[in-house]
Order: sequence, then C-alpha cells, then structure tokens
Amino acid sequence: MQFRRLDSGHRPQHMDADVLVVGAGPTGLMLANQLARRGVRALIIDRHAGPSLQTRALGVQARTLEIYAHLDIIESALSLGKRATGANLWVQGRRAARIPLGDIGRDLSPYPFLLILGQDDNERLLGDALRDRGTAVQWNTELVGLAQDASQVRASLKYPDGTIGEVTAAWVAGCDGARSAVRELSGIAFEGAPYQHVFFVADIQVTGPMMPDELNVYLWHEGFHLLFPMRGTDHWRLVGILPPHLRERHDLKFEDVIPSVHQEAGAELSFKACSWFSTYRIHHRSAARFRDRRCFLLGDAAHIHSPVGAQGMNTGLQDAYNLAWKLALVVSGGAGAALLDSYEHERLPVARRLLSTTDRAFTLLVSDSWLAGLFRTRVLAKIMAFAMSLGRIRLFAFRTISQTGIRYPESALSETLAGVPDSAPRAGDRFPWLRLRFQPKGPAENLFARLDDTRFNLIVIGQPAPADGVPGLGDLLRIHMVPSDSANDRELARAQIPQPSFYLLRPDGHVGLAGTHLATAEMTRYASERLHLGADCMTGIKM
Repeated sequence: MQFRRLDSGHRPQHMDADVLVVGAGPTGLMLANQLARRGVRALIIDRHAGPSLQTRALGVQARTLEIYAHLDIIESALSLGKRATGANLWVQGRRAARIPLGDIGRDLSPYPFLLILGQDDNERLLGDALRDRGTAVQWNTELVGLAQDASQVRASLKYPDGTIGEVTAAWVAGCDGARSAVRELSGIAFEGAPYQHVFFVADIQVTGPMMPDELNVYLWHEGFHLLFPMRGTDHWRLVGILPPHLRERHDLKFEDVIPSVHQEAGAELSFKACSWFSTYRIHHRSAARFRDRRCFLLGDAAHIHSPVGAQGMNTGLQDAYNLAWKLALVVSGGAGAALLDSYEHERLPVARRLLSTTDRAFTLLVSDSWLAGLFRTRVLAKIMAFAMSLGRIRLFAFRTISQTGIRYPESALSETLAGVPDSAPRAGDRFPWLRLRFQPKGPAENLFARLDDTRFNLIVIGQPAPADGVPGLGDLLRIHMVPSDSANDRELARAQIPQPSFYLLRPDGHVGLAGTHLATAEMTRYASERLHLGADCMTGIKM
C-alpha cells in the first residue's frame, strides 16, 4: 500500500496501511491494538485535536474486562475505576430499594461486576497500550473521500494545514462515531430517530445521603437522575433529564439544574463544585448494513442507542474484538476474504437486538405519561428488588448486561457436531470461564489466562489430544488438554460440559466447532469450509 502526498509538505511520501482505522475513540483504539498485536500495519486517524476530556460512557462490563486482561491493561483499569457493588433506588428523597451488583456473576467471569470507569480513562489506557505497540494516533486528520476497487481503498485525508493527501489501504474500518464519514461516504443509511428528551451530564463534587461507592438512581415522575461514584473524595458523575422548562435553553449552566435536582432527588444533596457540564440528546439508530465491500462500520458509526444497561461503549469494543482477528487472518493471506462476511452476520443482529431491548426499557424510564410516572415512583423499585432476589434472574441479568451471554449460533462459523447435549456449551457460545487443573495434582488455574487470543484454542476433555496438531490450522492453534481429575470433573459438570468432548475456540473466545469424540479430519474440514483458511484471500469480495 502506498501513501502519496498531493502537496509539498514535510510528511513521508510513502506510508503502508493494511487497515485504515478512522476514529480514535474506544472502538478504534481497541481495533488498532488488536491489529497491532497480530502484526497488521494499521494507520489510525481522528479528526479531533486529541482524546476526549468529557465523556458520557461510564460502565465497563465483565466481557470487556476479560479482553482488557489479554491486552495487559486490566490492573490499570481496576485501579482507576470503581467496582459498583450495588444500585440504590430512591423515590421522593427516600431509599426505596437496593439491588446487589457485586459478584453476582462470580462463577461466570473473573470480573463479576460492573466497573465504573469513564470513557476518557478507557481511551487513555487503550491509547497508551497502542503507543507501547509502536502505533500513534494521527490527530487533526479528517477523512474526506473514499474510492474502492477490487483490491484496495483510496482514502483522501485532510490535514490540519488544510492540505489533502491520499492513503491506499486494503481495508477501512469506520470507528468514527454517530456522524461517521466512512458511513456517509459509503452511502449507508443510518435508520432511527432521537428521543424527545434533553439530557445533561455533570462532573461534580457532592455530599449527601447517597450510598458511597454504589450507583444511586433517583426516580421521579418525569424521569430519573443517576449518580455514579468516581475516584476521589466526594467525586460523582451526575446524569439526568432536563425538566421541560429548561429543554429549549441553549445557555444552561449546572446551577440552573440544581433546583430541579433538589426537588426530585432531595434537598440533602449539597453540591460543592462542578468541573464540567454538558447537555445532549440521545438517539436510537442502526446502520442499514455494517459493510460496504472493503469498508466496515463499528461502534457508534454502526449503532447508537440509549444508555440503559451501560451497553454502548462495550458493544463497540466487542465489534472491534470480533473483526480484528478476521481482518488479521485475511491481511496475512491465511484466510479468504469470505471470512469477513461473518462480521456483519454476527454483529448486526446483536446491535439490533440491543437497540430493541434498550429502546423499550428507556421509553418506559423517560415516558412523560401519568401511568409511566406512577410505575417509576410506586412499582419499579419493588419489582426490581424482588426480581434480583431470585438467583436465576440474577444470573440471566448478569449474562445480559455483562455481554458474556452474547452468542452467534446462526453464524457460518458455528458448527456443533452430533452428540453434544443441548444443555452443554454449543457453537457460537462464549466458552465458559472455568478453573481447571492442567497438570495432575496441580493448582486450579484460570482457563482464560491460559488462552492465547491471537490464535485458535483447542480444549480437549476426556480423551487424548492430537499428537501432531491439526492439519489446516498449524501454528494458528494452541491445544489445552484437560486431564481426568475429581476437581476438574466437578468444574466441568458445573458448566454442563460432557466427557469426552472437544471445543475449538475462535480467537475471540467463542466456540467455533464443538463435538464429543475428537477427529482431526473434522477440524481440518471446518478450517477449510467454515474459516476459509488457506483460501484465496480475494475470494468473497464483490464490487
């Protein structure tokens, strides 16, 4: 790939880019990191002057933290963030219910909690990791043109001095937010609408009766206010709905909002300082498709939705994790481009399902109707407290909100062979988190810590592992033999994993092929037919 300057500036005349990543928010930084780990030459640009300093995204889910562990940034994230141990529901200044959040998924993930960590901190961690891998964001650089042919994309870039350059790359990833230039230049519709309400976010110091280190939700007849604990003394992030009489004002300050917060959340709240304040509208939209030939859409460029459940930023990070290993295989020539079809087939249904569920929940939370207001202030807290007292509902809620329950059973990459029980993990599932002994009488180990997420992982249970590897996968495969052991038997039974069995995991931890009796011929066939490994890397590109 060639970088060509169309002016006489001081930048290099040539720059290779296997992938041009447009947008350096969390999604773009995650994608660039995953590509760099796999030796893919990525150029990452952003039209802004630098990382965001003010942010609305706050919650980091368990599935994202599992990925952070592979990136070696998990300890930094945990030290910067606050673990939400509970959510407190307040009505008319009184605490009506408490919903426990801490460790509700302790058998499902190494990180069974919601971590409250601002998008700005997430971007800093991901940006530092990317720089450590030898890649820096090219700021003040805007995508202004795209042209595709059968083998490449030519991207026109506008630099801070107003000059225009052209980058030629094999693939383009649009991680450039709700106003995505990649999406607009690709002619992809962004279907949906804004909600009618106006929201605000403020970074504040405040004291009061709210429960420290926990999420505090103030429900009122016309909406809600949320207080998220942040690191530092009396440091909170306040998110709420503007009352109707303030929604048309364009000169609002935080002081203008305080009276309504006192009225609905209680006069006991004492505001000491506000470092920043912003108002915004929330949209619910989805791109009509997530791909146009050699251009992909990820994160807010592909889908935006309500903040219910803290799903938005995490969903974009999952988009990047899904696409990165596939792009890396295709760029290296190890797989045919048909493998990339699975990105849209897997991630678009996830986004649309999320849009549907969060929209229904959010509509109820913000509805101005008398009945909805009555439900929020008289019924909602009691229902949620009762539901979360039931173990089965708690686990379902954790799997849903933490994104550990995302599945791709209908994907072309998912195949479950005959004999695997319906109750067992199946193709498309995220393989369960287990603590297993990999040596006789050895210590129980975190399975996820052993998995190499830059390769495929074969887990062999109750039978011999293939002595000579698997033809067709070669060095792309790591094999993990689970020996017979009473402790292992109990752990496998807990996850309803049969013996014997085998699971071929994709690099992103989802099951690709599941079966009972291991046959290398089946895995070789799967690698060829499903993963397109060894195929002509141009196969599947339609112009």
